[in-house]
Amino acid sequence: MKNYTYQVEDISALNKYLNSKEIFDSFSSSKSVLIQIFSSNTDKIFLTNVVEELLFAMPKALIVGSTSVGEIVHGLLQVGTTVLSISFFDDTDLKVIILNEPSGREYEVGKELMNNIRKSENNVVGILMLATPLSINVSNLFIGMSEENFTFPIFGGGAGVYEPTLTSLIFSGTNYFSSGAIAVVFLSNSLEICIKTFLGWKPLSKELTITESNGMILQKIDGENAFEVYNRYLDIPNDKNFFENALEFPILVRRNDDLIARVPFFSDENGHIGFLADIVKGEKFHIGYGDPESILHNSDLIQNELSSFEPDSIFLYACICRRFLLQNAVNLETQSFDLIAPTVGFYTYGEFFGVNGNIHLLNSTIVIAAFREGKKSHYIPEPKVDIKETFEDSGIDPFSNKHNRIITRLIHFITVVTAELEEANKKLKKISEIDKLTQINNRLKLDEVLQYEINSSERYSSELSILILDLDFFKKVNDNFGHLVGDMVLMEIGNILRLNVRETDTVGRWGGEEFLIILPKTNLNDALFVAEKIRTKVEQTQFTEVGKITCSIGVTSYIKGDNQDKLIYRADMALYEAKNSGRNRVSSKLS
Repeated sequence: MKNYTYQVEDISALNKYLNSKEIFDSFSSSKSVLIQIFSSNTDKIFLTNVVEELLFAMPKALIVGSTSVGEIVHGLLQVGTTVLSISFFDDTDLKVIILNEPSGREYEVGKELMNNIRKSENNVVGILMLATPLSINVSNLFIGMSEENFTFPIFGGGAGVYEPTLTSLIFSGTNYFSSGAIAVVFLSNSLEICIKTFLGWKPLSKELTITESNGMILQKIDGENAFEVYNRYLDIPNDKNFFENALEFPILVRRNDDLIARVPFFSDENGHIGFLADIVKGEKFHIGYGDPESILHNSDLIQNELSSFEPDSIFLYACICRRFLLQNAVNLETQSFDLIAPTVGFYTYGEFFGVNGNIHLLNSTIVIAAFREGKKSHYIPEPKVDIKETFEDSGIDPFSNKHNRIITRLIHFITVVTAELEEANKKLKKISEIDKLTQINNRLKLDEVLQYEINSSERYSSELSILILDLDFFKKVNDNFGHLVGDMVLMEIGNILRLNVRETDTVGRWGGEEFLIILPKTNLNDALFVAEKIRTKVEQTQFTEVGKITCSIGVTSYIKGDNQDKLIYRADMALYEAKNSGRNRVSSKLS
């Protein structure tokens, strides 16, 4: 495999380059040719001229491309250019699949795509994907693709544009798509593709919860309009510049032990925030910010790993957020890759990374795809230079170019302070939810849990039961033995309840000598069994100083349409019936 990178300035110069002996000889001896075009130019006439020139020189070449928000040439950022990556393969076949206008059926299209690839090809070694995240739900496309088991790597990026008024494009040959995806399938017995990714963003805010969302729209955070939360933390106005102001501050969600970033794209008049990937209700997240030192450190680690892989070429798909964060130091992350193998790529509106049967639409990351065809690399790396050290220490001013270190220190400071505050808040929350005497849940916490379980039962049609327990003649305990002994009895009751329910059940002090037990996914018969078990245990217990006491228990189950008041009222009525029937017994009521 050989890879050449060319920056298009004009068509005549391109023609001269394509007719060079080096390109002609490589084309003549290759089995297949893949040309990737990364372009800041969205003019279809210009792009068509470039593609036609390429096809005239190399008729069998497979040409795909994407508009970009920054191009990477030999590991260096270029702005406002059109870049060609020309890959000549010795023993690899290529197949292109176009997914045009899949909007609204991305999941089905993704499933069908992978199913067809798996059925028709048996030597797939990887898939390069380009897509338009601004116009299709790429997350759903990837969910569908992940339904079909695969072992080969999947990588690529989402098309972007420099100006919001322009339309991002992907293309195959001279076919252009503003809504769709392109898959390039690599078929080979000798090609190896190694893909890596890393984030480098760290949590800054306290833990927050997505309480309302719709697809890629974040509506409410902790019950508050999403924009109001972002504005409170970051002082970002809701205007046409929202994306530029917010893109460095993605939300960080942990999924399957991976930290996933989601970048805000716009905010509407309702205070909702749109993203380029899925936003899931109920997920917890932090607002994050990039740590330059972490980014550069991870870049070094991956470069060391890829050196031993001995790639023929390296392709980079990096988020625009990294450009914003690192600014003039952005090349420190990417330039050293070119010392390992020719490195080319583009800055994206989303990065694609798939391994071990799972494909993710990522934000704020960089995806590195290293190619090697055969056992040895054709590329002889230059003597390695510490680019980062050279960049930082090139001038006589010892205080220049140190902003990344300052940012890293500030992030560390904010992270530590946030962790301390979250720990303090957890302790305060626990104190506010625990009954001081019995050390089980108090009325406030019971109200919260009961409402949650009612909502869950309503939504999923699951069963729910509750018990209200009251100690019989407890006033006599206080009158005859004093309140301190009475308190000891209540503490022992709390302990009995804890030991006789499941971990998924909730027990708490409802008030005075009354206790509430919440039993999720439990029908009335099973709840009566639990109630009788508790009643028997109380009756058999020898309480300190008091001896034997008994309790009465009212039981009821959730009926569709119930609210807290109705459910508690029925349990109270059942308890009242148990008391009036002689106490030390269990009664139930369902109407």
